[in-house]
Amino acid sequence: MSFKLKDRNDLTRLLTSISLFCYGVLLSGCVNVLRPYNQPSQEKLRIQSSIVREYTVIVADRIVYQQVSADARVTIDVPRLERGCATYLLGIKVKDSSCYDVPAIHIRNQNSTIRNLSLNQLHKLPLDDQGYHLLKVE
Repeated sequence: MSFKLKDRNDLTRLLTSISLFCYGVLLSGCVNVLRPYNQPSQEKLRIQSSIVREYTVIVADRIVYQQVSADARVTIDVPRLERGCATYLLGIKVKDSSCYDVPAIHIRNQNSTIRNLSLNQLHKLPLDDQGYHLLKVE
């Protein structure tokens, strides 16, 4: 492919276009866009296990300990979580994270963590007839 510059104005336009394109690429670079916060909510969880144990639920790494009742049902108060962000490189989305993907719910038995759940994972669990998300642990 070839093209000929007819006069000095064509050369000036070409160089201006190239420089504007380069500035645009340099200025757009990498951008992080903050995602919205989640709304504080209450989630219902029922832990199903063949062995009766005492479970503790920790939410968002805060000192919010909730002892699970004898029938293994608990209502979890989910606070506003750290919001995620989307990362763009030269205008192309390369990463997208949400506060709903953060494993903020920790199920513990004594001193060991059994499961870590995000809100998205919790919402994918099956429901019982009373609206509790069913989590099977062993």
